[in-house]
Amino acid sequence: MPENESVQTQGRAAMTFANILCAISGKEGGFAAVEQAAALAGPQGRLTFLAVTSFRSGGARRGPAIGPARVSEMLERAEGIAREAGVPYTSEVDPGTPPARVILDWSVRYDLLAIGAPASSWPAKLLSVGVGDKALGGFSSALLVARPLEAERRFGDRIVVASDGLEASRGLIRLASGLARVPGSSVRLVHALGRELPIKRSRAPEQESALQEQEQMLARSWPSGSTELVVKSGRAGPVIVSAATAADASLVAMGSRRLEGLRAMGSVSRRVVHQAHCSVLLVPPETLAR
Repeated sequence: MPENESVQTQGRAAMTFANILCAISGKEGGFAAVEQAAALAGPQGRLTFLAVTSFRSGGARRGPAIGPARVSEMLERAEGIAREAGVPYTSEVDPGTPPARVILDWSVRYDLLAIGAPASSWPAKLLSVGVGDKALGGFSSALLVARPLEAERRFGDRIVVASDGLEASRGLIRLASGLARVPGSSVRLVHALGRELPIKRSRAPEQESALQEQEQMLARSWPSGSTELVVKSGRAGPVIVSAATAADASLVAMGSRRLEGLRAMGSVSRRVVHQAHCSVLLVPPETLAR
């Protein structure tokens, strides 16, 4: 983010989240999640920063995996981001273990869980939690998997919205049109046909009409920006990832099925989260229906 420019000055999304949990581990992706979550917070939105210290294995005198000084440093940085963005916040420390389970247990009380992109740390483990663990229950919150932006980039400058042509996708368009408020921003509405068939034979008339209506809705809500409808044959995951790469997107916004533990996340969501070079926002149907 450019110096002296807060997330607040970029505008808040039209479809926003009131209660956001930001899980931070000291990695840059976690702090990017804080910045981007602030942009997704509604007028009455609030951020909660969660540092899970856990424990090193072995011994009755085992110490925390993340020491008190490091935790304070992490939380101070996250709090500074929130203050600059003008978003109220609360900070929490949980010594529980394993971190993935602790975070998921906390997340059920929030509208959105924001984490850093998967890496060789607990965010990667979070995305592979076993579905057999009944303690996790149903996971239906929205999920932001954040990746840091280059210095000259802004969150929401180039957005890819994955549309299935159904009514729920309109909620993603509202969100995208609210975020794309920076000069030169663009939104690309992407629809994958599924099978490798000619477009005219694969797309039903009612679906084509819905996509055109969504494109018009996007153009009306952001008349000074660049909008485009892209319809391609192929499976949804590769099509969305390819579109995000071609657009040099800072965010992919897409719907997700109701989940029973994150391992049940659909193959499309998993592929996009792991392969897209940018941040990914997954929103369940019940949120999109608001």
